Amino acid sequence: MEIICPVCGAKLIRENRSAVCAGRHSFDYARQGYLNLLIRQSTDHGDNREMVQARTRFLNSGAYAFLKDELVRISEEYRPGILADLGCGEGYYTCGLAADEKYGFDMSKDAVRHASASDKSTQYIIASIFHLPMPDQCADMVLTCFAPFAGSEVMRILRPGGIFVFVSPAPKHLAELKQVLYDRPYDNAAVPLSTVLTKEKEYVTEHVFHADQTMIQNLFMMTPYAHRTSENDIRKLSSVQSLDITASFLIRIFRKPLEDAAGLPRRRDRNQ
Repeated sequence: MEIICPVCGAKLIRENRSAVCAGRHSFDYARQGYLNLLIRQSTDHGDNREMVQARTRFLNSGAYAFLKDELVRISEEYRPGILADLGCGEGYYTCGLAADEKYGFDMSKDAVRHASASDKSTQYIIASIFHLPMPDQCADMVLTCFAPFAGSEVMRILRPGGIFVFVSPAPKHLAELKQVLYDRPYDNAAVPLSTVLTKEKEYVTEHVFHADQTMIQNLFMMTPYAHRTSENDIRKLSSVQSLDITASFLIRIFRKPLEDAAGLPRRRDRNQ
């Protein structure tokens, strides 16, 4: 697959450690192999190093291995030629997926650096999932796992008949952790996706794992709860030495309709 310039949409050609388009826009490949296509640099792009390290330690425990196995099974069922993982993080799920070509996109430089250093089967790219450096109708499968739904871009890059897999927390995900943290624990809401994609399957997969104090802290640090929980509630976690926790995920699988390509979305370049 061609990777395209995020500025003008022209094909990027590799020249040594750089990717350059006909308009002479140039982007660098890192030593680990990933490509940085962010146009505007910022100190706040995606997860920071501490969050990446906490998530890596937690995922290496195997607590979410059942979800990885399920996503691998799905990819093997559909056997895509080109697969794009939007919001790939550290590549924990991406690395095992079955495809002829794999591309992982994330805004976090720390996460992408980790992914690219450990997984050579995937081309990792620092880029916004809402402005992907991919041509129209190029992907056979798109995965979004715990990231926002970039609906317009998913429609644009998927080939007619292509598969979109969306993974989000199910209602009882981490229920036991929330019971410790909050006086009034709440269930996760399954937000409907506004899309013309045809839903083929929807189901929940879950597993109960045992977490010691270190795992509990790593899990908390990698969740959105770390940003919206009071200091007083956070201190409650330190009193829990171990906990059985339910990991529960909603998996939705969609297919792009087979329709006239003329009616499909087109990529808008930044200079338009």
